[in-house]
Amino acid sequence: FLSKGGVLILTTWLSQAAVEEQTSVILLILKVLCHLPLHKAYPENMSAILQSVNGLRFYRTSDISNRAKGLLSRWTKL
Repeated sequence: FLSKGGVLILTTWLSQAAVEEQTSVILLILKVLCHLPLHKAYPENMSAILQSVNGLRFYRTSDISNRAKGLLSRWTKL
């Protein structure tokens, strides 16, 4: 999945869901990202998903912003 560009697809979906304010889709994608071994992803793909998740740190729904902050914190430890 990671080597076939799956992270870029998730990044696109996450960005579109954020623009359209589809909170349930955003939460689902964040849950998926939590379980993927992203330390094995290509650096350019990782950069794209980091930017998307970073933008969600200040999302209006606290659940989404907290999950985004938690993911970023977890990824910095890798």
